[in-house]
Amino acid sequence: MELTVLDIQIVDALCREIREVSGLVREITAPHRALQQTSKWLDQQEVCQLLGVSKRTLQTYRAKGVLRATRINRKNFFKAVDVEKLMQTKLSLKKHRV
Repeated sequence: MELTVLDIQIVDALCREIREVSGLVREITAPHRALQQTSKWLDQQEVCQLLGVSKRTLQTYRAKGVLRATRINRKNFFKAVDVEKLMQTKLSLKKHRV
């Protein structure tokens, strides 16, 4: 087993550096944090389950502009608010048909 001894000054300097980096990360991500808290995002599978549609139908909704998606790392995400609006529209159409 190897034992490494660090000088207290080196440890203090390292802690200061970590705090500075942490502060920079918080500063950089602050604008996005507010957006993330206000908007809930759903993935394709969640949206299909909520709407009761297939992946292909959801793709058609995207292609026709019925439901907008944001693509991140080859994966589509949908705003929960937009999905709720579409669900309300589908409900109102069903009521009018009956």
